Amino acid sequence: MTKAQLMEALRHSQTRAREAEKAANQAHADKEHVVKLVLRQASHLFAYKQWLQLVQLENVYLQFVNNKSESVSIVFPVISPQTTPEMHNSWHKGSGRKKWDKRCCSQYDVGKYNVVFALGLGLAGAGFLLGWTIGWILPTW
Repeated sequence: MTKAQLMEALRHSQTRAREAEKAANQAHADKEHVVKLVLRQASHLFAYKQWLQLVQLENVYLQFVNNKSESVSIVFPVISPQTTPEMHNSWHKGSGRKKWDKRCCSQYDVGKYNVVFALGLGLAGAGFLLGWTIGWILPTW
């Protein structure tokens, strides 16, 4: 190979390297744009979810205010979705100290554990989202 051919090959190699660098920068910019869009969508979804829960709570409150003559148990039913009305009634049939029916719920309130599990899962999700967001805000080391 002559010196001119080597110089021409070097020039083409540098041109390809510059083009690859431009493509990598464009891909990085596209990725950053997609991340911003995903975070914005996640934020909007979280806001809508909170708004929906607020509207549901307001609905329950208005039902409670409008039906003051009715019992609170109608607005907030005690029976969990896992139990049937027969199981719930069998728990209340005992005299004196109430005994748990084996067919009914366990000694522990299943609804309480469902709420605790949902709360823990929500906190874990919020922590994950916060950590992930801060991870994108702070520079990488």
